[in-house]
Amino acid sequence: MAMKRILRYIINLTLLFTSIGVKAQKQEWQGISVGADLSRFVVPFIDSTRYGWEFSGDYEILKDLFIAAEIGSESTHLTNSNYDYSSSGGYTRLGADYNFMKHLDEKSTDKLFVGLRYGFTTFYHEADNISITDDNWGNYTGGKIEKNWLAANWLEIGLGMRAKLINNFYLGWSARVRVKIGVTKDTVMAPYSIPGYGQPWNNTWMGINYSLYYKIPIYKKK
Repeated sequence: MAMKRILRYIINLTLLFTSIGVKAQKQEWQGISVGADLSRFVVPFIDSTRYGWEFSGDYEILKDLFIAAEIGSESTHLTNSNYDYSSSGGYTRLGADYNFMKHLDEKSTDKLFVGLRYGFTTFYHEADNISITDDNWGNYTGGKIEKNWLAANWLEIGLGMRAKLINNFYLGWSARVRVKIGVTKDTVMAPYSIPGYGQPWNNTWMGINYSLYYKIPIYKKK
């Protein structure tokens, strides 16, 4: 009888430790995710006038609620028969994402989220080799508009998804609707592009990000 009880205790303890191990394997790592927007490397092949970079990061502060930050830089160089135009500047977006993937699949470690961002930028623009043809006043060449610093801000509403590739690497995309709040007016020359936003003459603009992320593990979620 004693031997049977000992065997029973051993079996029960084995099952207990096994169940604990299984639960531990299913636990999800909590950490900071950092990402690079891969689409920025493709833009120059589609639009040779623009190039830049963008990095992002997010962290879960409450269940399924993430704070997020994105920083980047964008430059524009446009040449035509009338002038050479250049602009460059950095931008920042701050906001939050809500992951509702758990409502669809409790076991999933992927993200299906909606997000809100506030974006702002400071940038300069200038023009050189200005050429004006006028039959009445004559032709004018060699003009220049000196560098002028501008600022702009906007809101973004987005929908996106992030899927696990291997280990702590994730691949994700997001589509954004950007709503312009304001931009500094230049009485001499209007900006051709706003870094991080798009064309300034549109009050709304669509943006797409396609990013590779790495989650820096800190601790396991309970």
